[in-house]
Amino acid sequence: MENTYYTCPISDEPVHEMLPRVGDFAEFICPSCGRFRISRRALRLIKNLSRRRREILLNKARSDAQGGEGIPFIRSIHS
Repeated sequence: MENTYYTCPISDEPVHEMLPRVGDFAEFICPSCGRFRISRRALRLIKNLSRRRREILLNKARSDAQGGEGIPFIRSIHS
């Protein structure tokens, strides 16, 4: 598995995106936000949101992940 360096779409900190991509999502590991996934569509759109709104989306994904998936997944920015 390769690591590619990016900026976290939530915190804007340097992070790793885990490869290979196995779906229509990116998976990040951020020192502040932890490990999470985000759909490619949400990734394009989230950049227009305030940091507070991005954090709310990640917190919702974390809450949803506790129900079974394990890795928080931001599927949409319209949650």
